[in-house]
Amino acid sequence: MATFKRTKQMNFFVYVDTVVFTINPDRDVEPEDRLEVLVMKRPEGKAGKWALPGGLVGEDEKLTDTSIRKVAEETGLRLKPSDLHHVGAYGDPDRDDRFRAIAIAYMALVPHPEQLKPTFNSDEASFIPYRRLRDKRLLEFDHSNIIYDARKAARQMLEDTNVALSFCNPKFTISELRGVYEAFLQYRVDPANFRRKVDAVDGLVIPIDELSDFGSLPGRPAQMYKAGRTTTLSSPIRFRRSQDTKTRR
Repeated sequence: MATFKRTKQMNFFVYVDTVVFTINPDRDVEPEDRLEVLVMKRPEGKAGKWALPGGLVGEDEKLTDTSIRKVAEETGLRLKPSDLHHVGAYGDPDRDDRFRAIAIAYMALVPHPEQLKPTFNSDEASFIPYRRLRDKRLLEFDHSNIIYDARKAARQMLEDTNVALSFCNPKFTISELRGVYEAFLQYRVDPANFRRKVDAVDGLVIPIDELSDFGSLPGRPAQMYKAGRTTTLSSPIRFRRSQDTKTRR
């Protein structure tokens, strides 16, 4: 273990970086490609590399206010304080080759993002599939680690709360709800097992007197549902890849 010894006052900068997740609504896209992350290209950034929206904390600014401001400036997307969830703090000495930088990371889930219109300090902003961004060479700094940790936090929210329903239309099928979980899990799950887990949660979904135009089987319409009043799940919806993976829908 290194010995701590302070010989002078440290100089460092405090940043806020924000991971914004959404889901591509196209059900024909592979589940692993439906989860998307909001990234941008900095004018002074390394060629071809993406970065999370973020920046320096203002002198009289709350951390959450910095997150909201930088996401709006660099992507045009407007968040609310209630959208933000703390992910962690990142302070490895070599995370930024310009100076010592400490980053506080937040995560937001945005089901239906507005059109992106960067206004400041951004050459381009886009939602990119999470699976593609697992290639660390595409990202600046340690942003791949932050995105990975943010997805873990999002998965925990899906396991314990009804947040997955926010990505569904007011009327939806169990298959559509399963697609939300598969996007964040990054693999397919067995439909029957998923249905059992949903049925085990009192008040999560409520069947309505309507069938969809499509179903899990060709030519067979599926039951439609609406969101129930349950917000915290009485029985967490958790999966283990070895037990719940399904190779085909």
